[in-house]
Amino acid sequence: MSTPASTLTSLATNRAPDDTLLVWDETRWEAAVDNWTDLPGATIDLRIGQGAASYGAIFVATFSAEALASHPDNNAVVNATVFFGDAPAAPVSANHRFVTARGNPEWSSHSMIRVAEFPPAFQARDVTARVKVRTSSGATAGFQNWVLRIDRYNL
Repeated sequence: MSTPASTLTSLATNRAPDDTLLVWDETRWEAAVDNWTDLPGATIDLRIGQGAASYGAIFVATFSAEALASHPDNNAVVNATVFFGDAPAAPVSANHRFVTARGNPEWSSHSMIRVAEFPPAFQARDVTARVKVRTSSGATAGFQNWVLRIDRYNL
């Protein structure tokens, strides 16, 4: 089921999140993937609607990792973003690089923040958060020592 694109362009709140969820792993994972692929383990189960904690929510995802990109020509990128259900969170564009291949690849720390808004609705929905990655052609992505944090604001 597709989720609607967020219309949220800013958020001001004077309250703590209703829930903060964390998952992390230090295991090194490297792969060449030219389609959006789940980063193993970087998943947090989330539901809204009937039978869930709320009928709507705003989720703020923070993802941090040590990452690298390698390519024989030192000219490639690794994209990473957070999907809620089967849709990418905002903001995201066609040119959102998480790490770039340059020279002698080394592990370096990177972070991103993404937001998804789901208006209240009675229908139960699975909006599980997943970090997904993809590489440009011929590139290899590497991730280790990552953490995914989701702050949930019920509507």
